[in-house]
Order: sequence, then C-alpha cells, then structure tokens
Amino acid sequence: MKRIEWIDFGKGLTIFLVFLGHVNLGLLQSGRFEVYNRGFLFIIELLYIFHIPVFFALSGYFFQPLADGKSYWHYVKKKTLVLGIPYLFYSVIQFALQRAGGSAVRDPARLSDLLAIYKMPLGVSWYLYVLWAIYLVLGLLSIFIKNKKWLFAFTAIGFAAALLFPLPIYLLQKLLLWSFFFMLGSFLREINYRFNSWKTASCVFLPCFFSLAAFMWFWQKQGFTHYTSYDRPGLWGLIFMVSVLLAFALYPMLDKTKFAPYFVAKGKDSLAIYILHAPIISVIRIVLFKLGIEALWLHLLFGIAGGWFVISLAVSIFKKIPLLTFFLYPQKIIGSGKRE
Repeated sequence: MKRIEWIDFGKGLTIFLVFLGHVNLGLLQSGRFEVYNRGFLFIIELLYIFHIPVFFALSGYFFQPLADGKSYWHYVKKKTLVLGIPYLFYSVIQFALQRAGGSAVRDPARLSDLLAIYKMPLGVSWYLYVLWAIYLVLGLLSIFIKNKKWLFAFTAIGFAAALLFPLPIYLLQKLLLWSFFFMLGSFLREINYRFNSWKTASCVFLPCFFSLAAFMWFWQKQGFTHYTSYDRPGLWGLIFMVSVLLAFALYPMLDKTKFAPYFVAKGKDSLAIYILHAPIISVIRIVLFKLGIEALWLHLLFGIAGGWFVISLAVSIFKKIPLLTFFLYPQKIIGSGKRE
C-alpha cells in the first residue's frame, strides 16, 4: 500500500507528543518535584487527550473490510507478527529494567506479571495489545459488514457503552473504547475529510481549538488532581473526538511546512520509537537521580533533548543489525508484508 506523507508526518509528530507526555509523567510520578505537580498535570492532560486517540485514528486510516475467512487468516498472521513480536520484546525489556532498578522504579517487577501479559500488558505496551485486538475483531466483523460507515456506527455504540457503562473486563472495555477511534480514522478517509488550505481548515481547526481550550479551562477549574483515564474516562472521553478532528484537519496542512520531512521520517519508525521510548527515558531519569541531580531543568533537558537523541540513535542501531531489527520490524526479516 502506498504511503501517504501526511499520515507519516502525523505519526511522527504524535509519537513525539507521546514521548513528551511520558517524560512529564515520569517526573510527576517520581515524587521529587511536588511543587510543580499542577504544571505537570496540566501538560500531561493536554497531551493525553490528544496523542493516543489520534494514534488510533491514524492506525485505522488504511483499514479496509476483508473479503473472506482465508484473507482474514492471512490478516491475523500479519498483524500478530507485526505487533506481537515487538509486544513480547517490550514486555521482557520492561520486566528486566524493573528488576534491575529495584526500589528506584515506581512499580515492582514480578515474574507473574510477565507471564500474564496475554491478558494484562505491561506499561505502554497496552497500545500494541489493544491495537492487535482491534485489528482482529474489526477484521472479523468486516467479513460480514462490508460498509465501513456501518462498522463505524457499530463502534460508536460500543464507545458510548464504554463511557456510560464501563466494563470490569480489561480487554473488552479497551476494545469498546478505542475501536471507535480506529474506525473514526477510517471513516474520515471515507468521507474525504481533507482541507486544501488553512482558510478552509479553519472551519474545523478554530472550533476544535477553542473546544480544547474550554475543556482545559474547565478541567483546571475543577481542581483535578489526575488526568483523563484511558480505561474509564466517562463523559470526559468525548474530548478525544475533538482531538482527532483537529489533528486530521491540521496535519495535512503542517505536512507542507519546512520541518515536515523530519517528522515524516520519524513517522515511518513510530512503532519502534513507541517501544523504545519508555525504557530509555526511565533509565535516564533513574540515572540522573542516582547521580544526585535534582534540578528540574536538568531533568527536562536530559529527559527531552537527551532522551529523544538516544531513542533516535537506538532506532538507527536496531535498523542496521538484523537480529535487533527482528524485534522491532519483524516483517522486514520474515518478509510478511509492509509496516503499518
């Protein structure tokens, strides 16, 4: 399938926002900078209501209904390969780092947690786990429901249920919540949700921007001490839709800017960056604390600038060494199709 440049740009910019969110989240949860907690929470909330909903929508942009059971079987194998091996790789790395970090890490590591990743993912790998499940469930449904608009309507009902009547079953709740955004990306492509100029995009951009600003103002006025949940967001989760509409109006316009090629390149490696970013920024933060560095500005400097550099370097190394390439880009080694 031919790559669409603004989609790669969107993935590149969005994964950078994911990275920024986790840098701030790590500093907040470290408990070392409590005087800045409200500032951390504001930044985290602003990023979190945007990046993951947009990522699911970008992932669903190319989704097409499947023809029959045979095509579904090939589809399952491909998605399991592309997402499953990085998922296992991250889980092992996360477990190893937690064990090595001991009391310096926020969550203690237990072997039982690693052995239970078939039902409960570790850390940020939940996105891969849920995305894989979405591909499998919607792929199967698409054999019987060919019309993507009907599929979208089906997921919209599930989304409403997840907001109003959240389920205690982890994967089912996540599927109901995030399948909607996956299909929203596909639906926006179906209706040709595109703008050719800033002037035409402003009819969506400005209302979305002011909606997000109003949400953040109201959220802050409520004195919230937490950010919107990705499990049970309640009616607050409606703001996720605004973020997707904003991104899909904005990204094709930003793709024409001078800095676009950089993020286009990062977008092609967004899955690898997602897998590597959390362990790397955690290690950087722990090392700084062990060295006795408590200045916030140094943590931000090394965490953001240093972290992004190390992640980019690590991705380059993984791409050059076949054994490492297998863990992040298994389809390149086994030859089971192109990267999503």
